[in-house]
Amino acid sequence: MKKFSLLAMGVKTALCVGAFGSFGVMATDQAATEDKVERIEITGSKIKRLSSEAPTPVVVIGRVELENAGVSNVNDFLAELPSAEVGLSPENSNNTIYANGLNTTDLRGLGSSRTLVLVNGRRFIGGQAGGNSVDLNNIATSFIDRIEISTGGASAVYGADAVAGVVNIITRKSFEGVEVDVSTTNPLEGAGEQTFGSITFGKEYGSGGFIINYDYADQKQMARSDKSWYMDSPLRTIANPADTSGSDGIPGNIIINQQTHYGLYDESSEFLLGANQWTFDEAGNLRPFNHGDGLLPKGGLPGAAKNWYYTGEFGDGIAYAADQFFRTPLTRHTVNFAGHQTFAEDHDVSVDFTYAKNEAFGQSTPIFFRSIKINRDNAFIKNDLAKLMDDAGVKSISMRRLSDDFGPRIYNQKRETIRASIGLDGAITDNWTYSAYLQHGELTQDTSWYGEVLMANVNKGFDAVNFEGNVVCAERDAKGNVIGAVEGCVPLNVLGKYPLSQAQLDYHSTVATAEQGHKQTSYGVTVTGDVFELPAGFVQAAFSYDWRKESAYETPDNKIQGGLVFGNSGLPYEGELTVKEYATEVLVPVFADQFLAQEVNVEFAYRYMDYSSTGTDSAYKLGLTWQVNDDVRFRVAKAQSVRAPNVGELYSSVGTQFASRAESCAADSIAKEDQYKEQVTRNCAADNIPVGWTPSEDWRSGGSLQGSTGGNIGLGNEVSKDITFGVVYTPSFIENFEITADYWSFEIEDAISFYDYESAMQNCYRSESLVNPFCGKFTRDPNTHEVTDYLETSLNAAVEKLSGVDIESVYKFDTAFGQFGFKLVATYLENRERNPTGNAEDNRVHTGEEARPRWRARFNTSYTLDDLRIVLVANYRHSTVMDRNDWSIEDHDYNDIPSYTTFDLSSTYNLNDNVNLRLGVQNLADRTTPYHPAAFTDGAYYDVIGRRITAGVNVKF
Repeated sequence: MKKFSLLAMGVKTALCVGAFGSFGVMATDQAATEDKVERIEITGSKIKRLSSEAPTPVVVIGRVELENAGVSNVNDFLAELPSAEVGLSPENSNNTIYANGLNTTDLRGLGSSRTLVLVNGRRFIGGQAGGNSVDLNNIATSFIDRIEISTGGASAVYGADAVAGVVNIITRKSFEGVEVDVSTTNPLEGAGEQTFGSITFGKEYGSGGFIINYDYADQKQMARSDKSWYMDSPLRTIANPADTSGSDGIPGNIIINQQTHYGLYDESSEFLLGANQWTFDEAGNLRPFNHGDGLLPKGGLPGAAKNWYYTGEFGDGIAYAADQFFRTPLTRHTVNFAGHQTFAEDHDVSVDFTYAKNEAFGQSTPIFFRSIKINRDNAFIKNDLAKLMDDAGVKSISMRRLSDDFGPRIYNQKRETIRASIGLDGAITDNWTYSAYLQHGELTQDTSWYGEVLMANVNKGFDAVNFEGNVVCAERDAKGNVIGAVEGCVPLNVLGKYPLSQAQLDYHSTVATAEQGHKQTSYGVTVTGDVFELPAGFVQAAFSYDWRKESAYETPDNKIQGGLVFGNSGLPYEGELTVKEYATEVLVPVFADQFLAQEVNVEFAYRYMDYSSTGTDSAYKLGLTWQVNDDVRFRVAKAQSVRAPNVGELYSSVGTQFASRAESCAADSIAKEDQYKEQVTRNCAADNIPVGWTPSEDWRSGGSLQGSTGGNIGLGNEVSKDITFGVVYTPSFIENFEITADYWSFEIEDAISFYDYESAMQNCYRSESLVNPFCGKFTRDPNTHEVTDYLETSLNAAVEKLSGVDIESVYKFDTAFGQFGFKLVATYLENRERNPTGNAEDNRVHTGEEARPRWRARFNTSYTLDDLRIVLVANYRHSTVMDRNDWSIEDHDYNDIPSYTTFDLSSTYNLNDNVNLRLGVQNLADRTTPYHPAAFTDGAYYDVIGRRITAGVNVKF
């Protein structure tokens, strides 16, 4: 009887990677016989097979490639794959509350929630309470053996969420000895240093073994002001003062290539009275507001908002680049244990344990007050302000203030994740095996908001008066007369900038907190084996049952629940869902060893899912592999996949949200409309908004618009249908050369999409009528028509379509002075469409826009000589446009975004059998982001860090 080996997948990987050792390989042919290679399970199928071929392509990334790349987080590597994008990362999550520092991957750019991340073929707990996207911070880089990526729908095999594909992270199972690895990455300009260290210990004995690992990584914060290219070559867009209409051929917006400062919200307070803007000097005396070279002119369209930005030397307000960051800091600790033991012939038990502790924080501007009412009887008013108010005949003024007195607002996130899994694997008969598992994971996340204030207290403190010889917080009657002092209140002087006393800090400032948690429990069993024999081979099958429960909660403190702190309110929630799944796979060999049919197999998979939240659903996959001869192989698959809404999308409570003050019905906005001008004009009129209406200047300059965000219990499952067709060509007349091309196509119906305030407003008025799911998501004042509230949530409203081609090619050759290797991995995007409403007239084509370039490619060149290996990698992103649907010269003249290429150089040297040295340069040419409004600060698609040196050493004992 043959013994089932947990190392069989390693055999396959070694055969695939070969001597080339590139970052990813395609499945290659191997002559497999039962006495040489055991049955293996490949990502994308649960059938243990003798052949490694499957209808869907699988890319394998080896451990060595991760080390050579000089990355301490696997997401940094995955982001460079042409078939993947960054979901969340420290470069794009600085101001994402509850998500600072998360690292998630996004296959096909369909969203992280549509990429299923597995660890050793099993689900891993999500990285955010209520979500399903896995935080790759919790996967220790030094504990990874390899990563297998299967693109294409795989819900029939693995269940919901595998819409875009599967990332299966295979961890190390065995190791003998001790391994220490340390590395550092240092940008040549500014902050953002990274340090990494790990230690691994393992022991193998006759019937089993174990491995223990600890990883530490620390990544420093990087401010935008750290980068000379950002400070010396600034960029901002403003409404064009020369614009006269929406049809004059004049761009509606233009670029300003000077540092621009914001002329509102000064740290000493500022206000408008009469035709002037005022602030206070260091002594608290009234003086005119300093606008440097003067405010920039407003746009030329009727109803255009006043431009509050100015250039020149910084005077008052908010300085260019203040409190803005390219990267949030992140510290990670991970501990892993894996053990395996044979307890009877052909029966093994395995145990996996992970503990991860991560801490990150986001930082934004200090507390800002939109309207501080200062009455004429305020105790801190000096003669100059008193005279100004008296001359103007006003009894109060309204001030704005950026109150750095309480320090910067910092959102500190501490996350702890624990996951334990036990598995049983073994043989039932000579031809049938089983695999069963039970696992449980828990995430706790503690969030603290520093630099917060108690709004009721500060509002009382602003109203400071003289009463009975003391400066107190006024207690007033219904007519506004002072009748006493608010007990315990400490007055605030905001007529200038004064250091706060400890008593003021104690009374007005606070730290708000919220606790979140997520639990995942699952178990399952799979049996696989030969059903019966056909002339071409055995019909093989796999039968699975899986059960999973996901639960999440959020508990804000009393201050947040009561809406007592600045811009932060929310209620607690608890939610859970369970799912039972039954699945089967069948592989039928049709031909073998025939002319032009060396091997032809048909595969079918089906999964039935029963969700407590959304009911029953099903997924399937039908595939064909056709090995024509030794040189040519075809593969095709058609699949239906399902994504069920997660706990957070369904049950999260309503909390505070902020948005930019977009207004589709403003006269200047309608003038800029092109394709949808007729619908917007008609719908705004139907919403009783007068022709030529514009919101007030106070509304437009009021800073971020406060609203709400929350879950939607009415969500249902989304369904994706995809097709892949590929060819693998390995010409026998060219040694060590292979090329593959795979066409893929997706269509997602009832897509679960999150609609923010701006997109909801656009979709509301661009639809054929006001009868749509978006118009009810915001509220207007019945008199002023200005938006006063909104709700951002998810809806089953969108339809998404995309298609393209993946190309991979590998070639290597030996010379008398070393081995050369070349690998090209590229993705061509044929089509990307999104219909946000599902109505045919609202379909939008996004192919070739910034987030969806036509081409992405990675070209790897390697040179190996004895113990030295040098690798040069080029990453290419094709030129794109900002908007290919509504753009015209009436909008602006900078729609085109140039192509973007970076180069990374790495080298490794084996000093001896136990010591390996690494040295590299990332972003070798120090390529900055494209000088373009859409790309200038975009850390998701471009390198904002700059040239950096990586160095590391690996020592084994």
